[in-house]
Parts: sequence; C-alpha cells; structure tokens
Amino acid sequence: MALTFSGTSEHGLDDKGRLTLPQRILDQVARADWRFFLTVSMDKCLLLHDAQGWNELVAKIGTGVHGSQAHRNLSRRFLGSAEEVVPDTARRIRIPEPLLEYAGLAPSMPVRLLGMGNVLEVWSPALLGGVLSVPTAAEESLFASLMDQRTPSTPMGA
Repeated sequence: MALTFSGTSEHGLDDKGRLTLPQRILDQVARADWRFFLTVSMDKCLLLHDAQGWNELVAKIGTGVHGSQAHRNLSRRFLGSAEEVVPDTARRIRIPEPLLEYAGLAPSMPVRLLGMGNVLEVWSPALLGGVLSVPTAAEESLFASLMDQRTPSTPMGA
C-alpha cells in the first residue's frame, strides 16, 4: 500500500544528528516494514521515502538513458547519496553527516518535516522559510493551471 504523507511538523535533531519520526508517520507502516530511504532533493532539503516509494523512484530513474549526462547526474544525485535508514525502538533515524551538510542541518538543530504526498521532506526551517516566503511567477502559473477555470475567482454578488 502506498503511503501518503501530509502536514507540517517541527522537530529537533539530537546531539548525534538523529531525527525522531512522528508517530503519525510510523503508524502508516507495519513495524516489520520500518525501512526508509533518505536522499537529497533538487532543493536544499532531504527526501524520506518508504521502501515502496523508493523502489518506484529507482525504477523510474532506471528507465532513463544511462548514456546521457543528465541521467547520470540525476542517478548520482538521488541514488548515489541515498542511505537506508531504519528507526530504532525510540523511532529515531540517523541522518549521515553528508546529508546533514547538504540540507544545512546539524546535530541539535530544529528541522521541519513536510508531507508531500509520496515523500516526506526534511528541511532546515531557515531554508524552508526562504523557499516559501514569496510565491514565484512559475508557482502562480502552475496553481492557476491546476484550478478549475470555471470557478469564479471572486465571490458571487461581490
């Protein structure tokens, strides 16, 4: 069964760079299946996939043209930096140092988790704030294209 991650929550890394996963996330997965994959994103955050979601991503990346520079770089980015992480009995996962550095994180630092459907993003609150501070023209355009254009943008009778 595919997981659906949604919502935002703030947490803290412990002094060893471990993140305690929220119970609401782990409740979606049988304890025997507590196996996740952590990798970098195209943005300066980390992506946490469940095993099924990770396998689907690997299959999609694997169908690309390996001879192209873009495909090799994409494979390096997502697959080459990936780490399998298994929560301990306290629900903690260890984030390896290179991944912490990539995302601008450090031990004992706050992190923000964002559910993005099939993946969970792990952000530095400061970096996320910069990303979300003002919608870009591309975001505005995408949002408009996703909305039902038949719906009036102003209330009826206004």
